Amino acid sequence: MRFSKLIAVILAGAMLPAVHAESLGAIGQTYPIGEESALTMIMNKLREKERSGEMKKYKEEAIRRSLGSVKNMPPVEGIETVTKRAQHTIDPTVYYPKAVTTDEGRIVVPAGAKINPLLVTGLTKRLVFFDGRDPEQAEAVHRLVQRESTKIKPILIAGSWLDLTKSWKTQVYFDQKGTLSQRFGIRAVPSIISQQGAALLLQEIPARELQ
Repeated sequence: MRFSKLIAVILAGAMLPAVHAESLGAIGQTYPIGEESALTMIMNKLREKERSGEMKKYKEEAIRRSLGSVKNMPPVEGIETVTKRAQHTIDPTVYYPKAVTTDEGRIVVPAGAKINPLLVTGLTKRLVFFDGRDPEQAEAVHRLVQRESTKIKPILIAGSWLDLTKSWKTQVYFDQKGTLSQRFGIRAVPSIISQQGAALLLQEIPARELQ
């Protein structure tokens, strides 16, 4: 019986007229008055699951799902496989229609400014975008990495970056949500982006010709 209901019963009994004062004895089993808190019930349930090993299974399943979502990221949509060479330059200049300010209100970039980030800091590595699900592309990019490990940054648009990172023993990146692909206008892979003066050069190269 919940404590609030018990109080109501006691109050109701107190208002009844006193007819007989004789003992009627105990009817059925009696229980101590009290109410287990929700927190205590939850903790007891958790302890039971811990003892039975069920909690360990929950933890392992949560870790497995978490790793699975990180390991198998959804591929960038709308990107095809390169069939013939093509290239074009990209102007990385960024236009700021509104002023960029600090939290204190100090203007860092004035409204209407145009800034080319390559004039501030250069691109130190070639960015190689590829589809890790395609064995030919993966093998071609791997050869590049082995030959120029300090000059290449491999970036997946599909496939498991974790598996390739372990296999190649070098960091392989993933273009999450296609942010970089959209920014550079990548429509097919393998594609290589390198610096050419104050501009970027985007080259679409078939995997068999990748060097």
